[in-house]
Amino acid sequence: MTQITTLIPAYKKEFLGPLFLALRRQSFKDFKVIISDDSPGGVITDMIRNRHWGDLTAELNITVVRGPQNARRNHEQLLDLWAGQTPLVHFNLDDDLIYPEFYRTHVAAHMAAPCCASVSQRWLSHDDGVPAWTLPLPDFVHECNGHVLQPTTSELFDSTVGTCQNWLGELSNMVFSAEGAAMYPRPPTNDLSYYGLLDVGALLNASQHLPVTFIREYLGVFRQNDQQTTTIGTHSHGGRVGFLAWVTYALAAWRDGHISPETAIGAIGKATQRIVHHFHDDTVMAEYFHMLDTQAGSLDQLYLAYRTFWLKLLASNPGTSAAMPAPAAAAGSRSPQSELADATI
Repeated sequence: MTQITTLIPAYKKEFLGPLFLALRRQSFKDFKVIISDDSPGGVITDMIRNRHWGDLTAELNITVVRGPQNARRNHEQLLDLWAGQTPLVHFNLDDDLIYPEFYRTHVAAHMAAPCCASVSQRWLSHDDGVPAWTLPLPDFVHECNGHVLQPTTSELFDSTVGTCQNWLGELSNMVFSAEGAAMYPRPPTNDLSYYGLLDVGALLNASQHLPVTFIREYLGVFRQNDQQTTTIGTHSHGGRVGFLAWVTYALAAWRDGHISPETAIGAIGKATQRIVHHFHDDTVMAEYFHMLDTQAGSLDQLYLAYRTFWLKLLASNPGTSAAMPAPAAAAGSRSPQSELADATI
């Protein structure tokens, strides 16, 4: 049985050559790749079929399907296509790079102790992929003498939700177990959840059931570039959801007993300061500001008011609405599952 499935939500063709090279150079070879092509006109699919990257793709076990033309839905479609076929699953975003020992080290971490996901440190870089800087880690990580640690639920929530900081990283430096990936948050229907940010939200949700393993070793690079969803259109629907996610997590974590009321209030304050800075003249956020003015005296009242606001916001856009259409097939009217059977490049 194949050990890992690599899921690539592909859009930016110019970064894929180094990504394929990084996969080909993995010292651990027992993995297969599913690419969901969200590029305009399916250009990435054509490039692979025409051997644009030569042996880089020819020597990888790759399946390509058509993407849904939405970044969030693309991630969900890939998980549906994977459907628990392998014990481990890894999102490799199209502009990120993993080092040759990435899979071997993550597999070893999963074998050493059950976890919902293993997370390794990652460098940050500009377009060139050359390591240039990194993000600070919490004190409890620095104070740990081991190479691998499993934060407690309290440490994890206080250091992320409590500070509105994602020190853990992006999906590309995480490998989920099948159990952890099964808890990947989808758009909620009737209450707050840990849906909102695709990476830290998945860890927060899954960590309530299994621990997170953190590997103190730099095993990849997260590229900063102008095409990232975090840098395109702050006033877009996705930008609003991303900034408000920290408010959502603070209220959900307080509800679940993972952070104190004081920590929740502090986190909402931090998140709101950022929202004011970026969305001071945004009509959608004006409703959030009004809600804070009228409901901030009670976390219980704020929770109920914010829940209505958040669910309405998610439902207003097909990319975040709870009613998800069936994943698109790669050709004709075939289902994604049938496409998996015959789309291997």
